[in-house]
Amino acid sequence: MPEKKKKRRFVKPVLLGLLVLAAVIQLVPYGRDHSNPPVTGEPQWDSATTRDLAKRTCYDCHSNETDWPWYSNVAP
Repeated sequence: MPEKKKKRRFVKPVLLGLLVLAAVIQLVPYGRDHSNPPVTGEPQWDSATTRDLAKRTCYDCHSNETDWPWYSNVAP
């Protein structure tokens, strides 16, 4: 049997197994709850521009107003 066919016979089942494993892993609950606690206050901003800049660039990670992307629910 040629070497390429032997290799192909080995690689296909391994890749299929890894694909099935990746799909099954998604069924196992993990991580943290992706809900945001209520916003209780806001700092005093020196200007509306500063607030808009912070909201646009920083709030997603550094506030209780995180917008969780779809891939945050994908198991590693």
